[in-house]
Amino acid sequence: MPKKSFSAESTPVVVQEHIEMWGKAIRAQRLVLRLTAAQLASRIGVSVPTVARLEKGDPGVGVGSYISALFALGLNSAATPVLNPELWQKPANKRVRPTRAESGDELGYF
Repeated sequence: MPKKSFSAESTPVVVQEHIEMWGKAIRAQRLVLRLTAAQLASRIGVSVPTVARLEKGDPGVGVGSYISALFALGLNSAATPVLNPELWQKPANKRVRPTRAESGDELGYF
């Protein structure tokens, strides 16, 4: 089965904007660190053309490549806050779902 190709037209605008922000951050940090595209490509295990696509914000590049580049450049905390476990792990001592009385619904459906 052929691999699916994603384009900017088929990607939601908000998603495309975030991917482009990641690409700009990757390029800016690579230049600050005085790394060539070939050096970054070697560090994250992709080709030089893939690094160029990353920096342009191409949605067809795998998310693993974006995150690998962010980590390799030291941008993991600022550019990818979703990787912060505090934002998505459930608290150990708190109820995740409200009780029927808390929700205001007698049957507990909502």
